[in-house]
Order: sequence, then structure tokens, then C-alpha cells
Amino acid sequence: MSTQTASRTSPAYTWSAAAPRRRRPGRVRALLAGGLVLGVGSAATLASWTDTEWVFGNGGAGGTGGVAAAVFEVQQNVWDGAGGTAQFADRETQAAAGGLTFSPLKARTLSPGDVVHAPMQLRATTGSVAGTVTLRGAVAAAGSDAGLFSALRYSVRAGVPREACDAAAFAGAGLGTPLTAAGATLTTGSATGALALPAATSSAPGTPVDLCFAITLPSGVPDALQGTAASPVWAFDSQSV
Repeated sequence: MSTQTASRTSPAYTWSAAAPRRRRPGRVRALLAGGLVLGVGSAATLASWTDTEWVFGNGGAGGTGGVAAAVFEVQQNVWDGAGGTAQFADRETQAAAGGLTFSPLKARTLSPGDVVHAPMQLRATTGSVAGTVTLRGAVAAAGSDAGLFSALRYSVRAGVPREACDAAAFAGAGLGTPLTAAGATLTTGSATGALALPAATSSAPGTPVDLCFAITLPSGVPDALQGTAASPVWAFDSQSV
């Protein structure tokens, strides 16, 4: 005998006694999770007010804008202007070095025990910041006699004006401030940053710093040095502060 599923038909629908199929829980969860993701994405697209601020590197209160480098420049005066007047100039190579004028005028005819003196000045140029100066030990110019160069001694004092640059400036405690040891060899320099240069203004150079050189041919040098010549060349290294 055959088994039949009970059913009935009506004009509106067909009904079956078979049990309805259950949805898998995993699929429901997946759909719910997808709904949560959509919810988060919708929240991230909400509109906001925005603003932007800019600044620039100014030179300070009342500045015209921008960050600028300072100016540092030093000039020398060896009193070689017309009639022995001041003449400040940049002489930044050995070939262009300024010539010190020694007094008394016998630097070319020294005898043992003689001392000669020469004034000079350094200053910061208009618009320059302040600085410090270091005197290098001398080098011998071409043609210098090595024996005489080694035998000569020198000293330098700062703060000694031109009119006082003589033997009295080095006697006893002396005038001004020693830049080198007394009776140093020509190759001896000053301490680092030993000399201070005042700053200039935007319209005028800095106050000049006076220097006085003294060169000595010591007593007791050998007769072999007669008739020889030497030309020491010094350099001043300056640095802004």
C-alpha cells in the first residue's frame, strides 16, 4: 500500500504538512555582522567643520620676515694712508698683507739689542657683529734668512694707541694688555680668542682696537747674521660672537 502526504487545496493557497526548514544560525550571524559594519561606515562619513593656521619664521618683534644671517667682517689699519694717516682695509691673503711701519726707522739696520715698534688697529666693519681675535704665530715670507727669523723675538700688547707705541709701553707692567708673552719667538701666537672686537652699528664701524708690536734682535746673536733679512708674516683669525 502506498503512503501519501496529506494535503488540501483551496482556491487561495496550497498547504503542506511537511515541517518548515530552519535557517542556519551562522547565516543569521553573518548578516547581523554585516549590518554592524555598515553601521560603523555610516558613522565615519559624518561631516565636520575644519580650519587651518599658518605661521612663518619672522626675524623677531617688528621684523620684516624671514630668518637672516648676521654680518661679520674685520678690517685692519697699519697707518699707511697719505701722510701716515689711518686707512682701514680688508687684506685677507698673505699676498695682500698690510705692512707694519716700525719706529725708529732702522728695522733694516738692526744691531744686537735693538728694539723697534709698530702700531696697528683692527675693527669690525659697519653692520658687523662683535667678535674675538686670535693672533697666529708668524711664518717667514719667501727669501727670509732662516737664522735671523729664528733669532728675532717679539711681543704684542693690545690697548696701546699709536702715539704710545714705543719702549715705554713694554717697560715694567707696560701699557694695555699683553697679547703674547714678552720676548716670544716669532712663531708663537696668542691664546685663542685673546682679543675682543666691539660690535659695529648699522651706520658706523666698531671702535678700533689698538695693537703695538715690538721686535727685538737679542744681544749675543752670532756675527753670521750680519747683512741678513727676514720678513715675518702674521695672521689674525677672527670669529663672531
